[in-house]
Amino acid sequence: MIIYPSRITFTPELCNMSPVSLLPILPIILVALVTMKLTGAALGIRPAEGRFASIDGLRGYMAFFVFLHHSCLWFFATHGYGWRPPPSNVYSQFGSTSVAVFFMITSFLFFSRLLQARNGDLDWLKLYVSRGLRIMPLYLFALFIVLTIVAVLSHFTLHESPGKVIVEILQWLAFIKADINGISPTWLVIAGVIWSLPYEWLFYFALPFLGLLLSVRVSLLVWLFAMAGFIFFLYVILGFYQSAGGLQRMVPFVGGIAAAFLARVPRIRNLVSRPFASICVALCLVLGVGLFKSFDEPLSFLLVTLGFIGIACGNSLFGILTHSLSRTLGQVSYSVYLLHGILLFFTFNWILGFQWAGRLSPLEHWGVIILCAIGVVTVCSLTYRLIERPAMKSVPFIIKKFEKQNVKSVVLKNV
Repeated sequence: MIIYPSRITFTPELCNMSPVSLLPILPIILVALVTMKLTGAALGIRPAEGRFASIDGLRGYMAFFVFLHHSCLWFFATHGYGWRPPPSNVYSQFGSTSVAVFFMITSFLFFSRLLQARNGDLDWLKLYVSRGLRIMPLYLFALFIVLTIVAVLSHFTLHESPGKVIVEILQWLAFIKADINGISPTWLVIAGVIWSLPYEWLFYFALPFLGLLLSVRVSLLVWLFAMAGFIFFLYVILGFYQSAGGLQRMVPFVGGIAAAFLARVPRIRNLVSRPFASICVALCLVLGVGLFKSFDEPLSFLLVTLGFIGIACGNSLFGILTHSLSRTLGQVSYSVYLLHGILLFFTFNWILGFQWAGRLSPLEHWGVIILCAIGVVTVCSLTYRLIERPAMKSVPFIIKKFEKQNVKSVVLKNV
């Protein structure tokens, strides 16, 4: 069962319709920020406290840019041009580059932890418990919605053997985009965003090996645990994501590691805090995204990485990234990243209907996206408040449970 039209080539006539105009971007972001202010106040969502305020703000915008990327793709999909990068450097890079920046953020934050623990101990139990509770509860919720939509599309009828369906669900639990019960492509329900999670996990399981370079102490069982996880996600990436670039997608993590070293140099932090540095950082990001079709192009990668390093070292882009609204949006960024595709799918397949959506003009399409932005921020604020935050707050409780059972000292304590 195909749930979007077959792919065909873009034509000049379609491009002349200006569905890739940049004019909707700022109004949509402003609507999202106003919605975030209202929902944040209603639900008690506040900016995170920590050393890297600019990173907290950056995270929210990157998640929202992925939403804009897929919003643009839905225009072309509903108009019969398939699911492929749009004929716009900016909208195309809003997808791949935003995820690459997420990878840089991950490696920057966690390699910074290794640097802080150099020649000493790191609480590996807390690290892996917190990562699991940060990622999995919301992911399981998203998977439940995907399975529900698949059931509806299947008319609550098995089109494959029960055993095969179970295997397909298990693949999704391993972040593999398998078609479920003959619904193809199932990944479209969630806009395929789960592809990035195996890369995140591969990096987390690589941390003990990186720690070795910094003389961070690691117990034998932590080594074995990390080795098993690393091998498993290496298999997932090499076995199922070669078409998405394979291990080449790990390169942005190097940019985050470089930023972690540079952010510890006071002279560099002082340099990037100046107003002129904000202009340089903004130019790096704008040129790196606007002049190239793909983040994979070396100069695009270099410019974006330089821009990220400036932000990681404390530059706030004229205070935009450290504003309380930007940082509050950053709090719900994981929900926005993981769930926006489901809302877009629901909107264009069921609320509007695929055929009716295919008759929308670009202006009408982006008007619908403004309403979707309100829905995305509202729903994601709720999922953050009801799923993400409780899960993260349970980390100390679970750690104490392990300590009471002497698991930490016997199994995972550094030696």
